[in-house]
Amino acid sequence: MIFSRFFAPSHTSQNPEKRLEAIQNLSPEKPTDKTILHELAFNDANADVSLAALSKLNTFVLWLKMSQSTQHAKVKKIAERTVEAALMGQGDVNINANEKASFLRESANGELIQTVLVNDASLLADKSLVMTLLHKVDKPAFTQTIFLQHADNALQQAILATIEDSSVLQKLEKKCRDNAIHGAIVAKLQLLKAQAEKPIELMRRVTLCLSKYQALVDKSDVEDIDKRQVKLLGEYNDLMLDASILSAEDKTAIDAKFSRINEKVIRHLSRIRPEWEAQKAAKEKADIEALCKQHLSHATTQVNWLYGERLCEATLADVAVVNESVRALEVSADHMASLGGSAKLLDEVRAGIAALNNSLEAFSMQQQYGQKLLICLSQVESLAEESKQLAAGTPIEPAKSAQDAKEKGEKEQTTDVSKAASTDATESASVEDKAVQDQNFEDKNVSQKTPESIEAEFKALSEKYHNLRNELISVPSALNKRWHAASRVFSQKKQAKKAEVDYALRQCRKQISVVDNLIAQGKYRAAITKFEKLSASFESMPENVKKQLAKRFEKTAEDIAHLEGWQDYIAAPRKPALVEEAQALAASPVEDIKERGEAIRYLRQQWLSLGAGSDDDTQQSAFDAALELAFQPCREHYAALDAEREKALKARQALIDQVAAIDLSQDEAVLAKVFDRTVKQWHECGQVEKRDYESLKQRWNKTISPLQTKVNQWHGMNKKAKQELVAQASALSAQEDIASATETAQQLQHNWKSIGHAGKRDESRLWREFRLANDALFGRLKEQRKAQSSAFDETLNTLFTQLNAIDSESDESTIASSIQDIETRAKDLPGAMRAKLDKKITVIQKQQQTRAQQRHVRKVQQRAQSVITVLSESLRAGDFTSISDDDADLLGKRWKSALSKPTPVQQSRHWLTVALEAATDIPSPQSDSSMRTNVQLTMMTAKLEKGESLSPAQLLEDWIAHGKVDDQETHLLERVVNVLDNNPEVVA
Repeated sequence: MIFSRFFAPSHTSQNPEKRLEAIQNLSPEKPTDKTILHELAFNDANADVSLAALSKLNTFVLWLKMSQSTQHAKVKKIAERTVEAALMGQGDVNINANEKASFLRESANGELIQTVLVNDASLLADKSLVMTLLHKVDKPAFTQTIFLQHADNALQQAILATIEDSSVLQKLEKKCRDNAIHGAIVAKLQLLKAQAEKPIELMRRVTLCLSKYQALVDKSDVEDIDKRQVKLLGEYNDLMLDASILSAEDKTAIDAKFSRINEKVIRHLSRIRPEWEAQKAAKEKADIEALCKQHLSHATTQVNWLYGERLCEATLADVAVVNESVRALEVSADHMASLGGSAKLLDEVRAGIAALNNSLEAFSMQQQYGQKLLICLSQVESLAEESKQLAAGTPIEPAKSAQDAKEKGEKEQTTDVSKAASTDATESASVEDKAVQDQNFEDKNVSQKTPESIEAEFKALSEKYHNLRNELISVPSALNKRWHAASRVFSQKKQAKKAEVDYALRQCRKQISVVDNLIAQGKYRAAITKFEKLSASFESMPENVKKQLAKRFEKTAEDIAHLEGWQDYIAAPRKPALVEEAQALAASPVEDIKERGEAIRYLRQQWLSLGAGSDDDTQQSAFDAALELAFQPCREHYAALDAEREKALKARQALIDQVAAIDLSQDEAVLAKVFDRTVKQWHECGQVEKRDYESLKQRWNKTISPLQTKVNQWHGMNKKAKQELVAQASALSAQEDIASATETAQQLQHNWKSIGHAGKRDESRLWREFRLANDALFGRLKEQRKAQSSAFDETLNTLFTQLNAIDSESDESTIASSIQDIETRAKDLPGAMRAKLDKKITVIQKQQQTRAQQRHVRKVQQRAQSVITVLSESLRAGDFTSISDDDADLLGKRWKSALSKPTPVQQSRHWLTVALEAATDIPSPQSDSSMRTNVQLTMMTAKLEKGESLSPAQLLEDWIAHGKVDDQETHLLERVVNVLDNNPEVVA
């Protein structure tokens, strides 16, 4: 005990080296030693001692505690690395699963959690732990990495349930390969989309409903507004049942808007309702007046229908229907009177009611007159039929006439009578019997009737018909038509007889004029012949016609009698001359067959006009022989024509047989060519006799018809297809997008070529229309391209001007913004122009990069010089307050912080100097060669074992962290300055 006062334990020594040696002799198994190690680990001022004690204890809890509580940078850094290595299952510090999970939940930072979770697959089995750690890290990118690369299906489902960001889900959907999970992602996206759209859709519908509600203030029909208001309020209330999905702000805004609109609608209704009610009363009055007019028109129409169409066969039901229409008119009139309608209109309606009632009261008597008129009309029609039979020469059959009259009476009188009251039926039957009795009485003497007696009987019946018609208020149009049809028989017969007489008179006058003209022209023979026919016609004419023509006929007869005496005298010298002319014609050469035939025909006509003479036989023979000789060339010519016609006949027959053998199953295009070629051959075959041509033409048409039909159908389909192409091409000219329209037009042109011929009459026309439509479109395209080219040139020149105007001394962001703006505007330029512009931009960007690099180098060099200055002045003096503002700006945040806050580091300044020289390939003094070797070995070992590599900048920071430069360290400062002079990028 006494010696303990004089000999203190080595672990309490002031010398760190002795404390380190003492730690080697302590055992964590002994409670006392463990306490001492714990004390050294957490309370010793020397970093190496603390680290040695921790290494001796070597428990995860202590390393973790040290990483969280120590203020020493070196200890903290090594403790954190040890904890991280333990969590990764590396190093000699052991940690169980519970401790690892507890640490990750409670203490680990986000970066450490990410590292451990990615590298330790066993942690992924605890779904709850993984979800907690993901929530703690709260980085979508990390969550996405775990989801796609490390999680199983169960964990993916759990992660998916926590993701509410659609953008994250969309990324997962693109990268997920599992069908089930992909389907779940798609379903979640759809659910989120629906949830996001539901409030928007509700707001849209509510806004639309309120807009419709507000639109009511622009309407003036109160009744319509009331109906719409009830409907829209119900719709609004139904929509607001889902208001819980809206935000409080949106719901408040909707409530306020609804209250405002509802108040406006209520005020609008209170303002317009009195005027609307007045208008409604006026409209009701106008409606009842219009209804009265309508009822008056309908009742009048019904009464006119009763008189005009049902006069003879009307039943009590018909009269009752018409009477009901009049009673409806009376009710409408009373209603109009109660509403104070127009007095003038009311008087008109009441006058109309009175007139209609009078017509209904008189209908019974009018119906009796009508039935009598019908009987008279039936008798006239029977008489007209007899007149037709008499004119046609067919015998009149009394029994048939009576039967016809009876059937006609039954048809006209009993169709609807069976539905009427018994009194109407009795009256109709009596009328029918009377008609049949009268007809039978007339039929007894029908065989003795003549046209004159029929005419007289018609006259008597006509007078009776007109007397009965005068008793009627209105005669049905059907009876008038039947009367006109029956009476037309007699008027037409009279007109036909008169027309026949007039025609005969005109013909006779015409024949007299023809004879007079022939005499005047010297054609006496023809005049005599015509007069013989005229005499026969004249004698067959009625006496009254003869009286009209007697004077002219007698004069013409005298002229003809005078001519007959001179005929022989005129013909004597003329016939020999005609014989000579015929002989001269026969001796002359033939130049024109048609002219020779006309000359022969003329001579023959002249000869016949002279009549027969005393020596007529001799002259006739000579004349005939001369004309026969003159006609011989014509006969030969006509024989040759007959031979050609026979050849043409055979050619046409062969062509018909050829057409009949054509295979109609061939392609339509081939058949069309065959058809055109065959028709052309038919027209080139030559003429045939007319009697033969007709039969050949029929055979040709019958034979060619199937082929022609098939070709025409093909032409029709092609015509329709090309018409559609023409319509499409014409429609393209109106499109705004000319480029798209042009592509379509080119496709239409290709389609046109693939379609066959549309027929001779339509092909050229359709092609002309199609070409015009295309020309118009491509003309627009040409103009547009010309305009676009000018616009592109102008834009390119403008952009080049802007590029040339860019200030090379401007900052990078300004130049990048200018170039980006120019590139955006150049997107629509053609490829060649854009390439030219891109080339210029590339040159500018390279120049900018070069200048930026130069500026960066200058800045780094300036910073290196500032660091050197500070190291040489402030750090050597140990006074950092004297750093100038210029040097502070050049140093930057990192070096300013390193210089202003020196902290203890593990390695000595000498070691760091050598390490800095080794890292920058600067030679070290010969005296430090051994240290340099050790430094390089240490740095290489750290890199290989721990993956650590100290950069020159980090070494310089640690060098500066030692603080003030002592006089003994001046040479080290000079060596560091040499490093910075040669490698300014160290402080970049």
